Amino acid sequence: MTISDSSDASENQVSLCCSRKKKKNQVSLAPIVTGDMESSSVDWEWLPKNILDLVLDKLPHLIDYIYFGAACKEWHSVAEDNRKRRHIINASHPRQLPLLLVPIKDKDERLIYNVTQDRVSNMRLRVPFNKRYYGSSYGWLIDMDETFTIILLNPFSNKVIKLPPIIKGEESTTLHEHFILKAILTNDPDLYPNDFMVAIIYNGQRYLAVYQSSVRSWTYMDDHPNGMGYYDIIHHKGDFYAINGGLGVGRIDVASIEKCSRPQVSLVAPEAPSVLIQRVRRFNLVGTSEGKLLLVQGVYSRVYPDRVYGEWEDVPIFTSRFVIHKLEESKELVEIRDIGDNAMFLGDNNSFLLPIHGIPGLQRNCIYYTNNEYDPYFPTDTGIYNLTDGSIQPHHVPEDTKELPPMLWITPGLSRDLL
Repeated sequence: MTISDSSDASENQVSLCCSRKKKKNQVSLAPIVTGDMESSSVDWEWLPKNILDLVLDKLPHLIDYIYFGAACKEWHSVAEDNRKRRHIINASHPRQLPLLLVPIKDKDERLIYNVTQDRVSNMRLRVPFNKRYYGSSYGWLIDMDETFTIILLNPFSNKVIKLPPIIKGEESTTLHEHFILKAILTNDPDLYPNDFMVAIIYNGQRYLAVYQSSVRSWTYMDDHPNGMGYYDIIHHKGDFYAINGGLGVGRIDVASIEKCSRPQVSLVAPEAPSVLIQRVRRFNLVGTSEGKLLLVQGVYSRVYPDRVYGEWEDVPIFTSRFVIHKLEESKELVEIRDIGDNAMFLGDNNSFLLPIHGIPGLQRNCIYYTNNEYDPYFPTDTGIYNLTDGSIQPHHVPEDTKELPPMLWITPGLSRDLL
């Protein structure tokens, strides 16, 4: 592992062959004893594979999965065999709790915060504190350098993948730090090096571009079906879905991209001015396990509503509430106030729902959000919004937040470099 640990982090690196306090849903195994009782030893290494598979299925957190693979050669082999299988399951029904990456001012590393335990981990990831990342998918961060080259970074393994520049030759009219608004992956590049895509919302006009690893080239969609730019994009049911500022949703046919033909974009939800909320700070699109689409609006308020600001003075704002509409097959948008036994995670990461079962401390019917805009004057627009009563709880806030990029959620992937 290439994670930078503090001196006491090793105390947490306890594999299943050591004793632990029993918790709910934790597997308890009787030892295999060899020899007589006086000279007996526990031979944990050669437990049957089907038993070890059961142990892996019971591990709620990926860090435990990593420690499991580091225990011995035999367990490492079992973890490697389970790697892709578990990735496929998690990709369709995610159950891994995302961690919050928190920048530390003037240090090229970031803290890892567990939101259910309200605890900062002993681990530090080698990620520059002052760099804004435009996406977080499958444990990879999506970045861009001054040449507009797209860079994928896995902070858990320090692996870097460089993609061709997204610019088609002409100069950009937008500062490169703000050139990309959102970026997502369709697969883990470490597990599927020749079968992943990167979708990016870019430029001030909020166009779409898609990179295919199979042909190492970009496909551009420099027009919109209704003339409005996109604000969020997800990979859902095998295609891309993007939402614009009028709550219109477009479906981008992946098959047409794979054929290297002109991408087929269809409008699955027309603009809905009747449900468009005033003072919207953010638009997000979230898929459900039932195949439905949820359209999320984050509404802002002023931090100091009674203060009079000058013409060129920055007005600090924060997200005060969220409004969710479900897209029905009739293309009607129906407001909902309950997302069931799920939590929603929004930010610069892939927007998604996570079932709360098996994750102690994760609150149902709540939205865990971070600031998805680089606002150096107010980077702490983060919290846990309760859809039931409209309350907002804070989660981790760095001590010194001025001129720091947004915190972002990251879900560790099952990279072979971690096992």
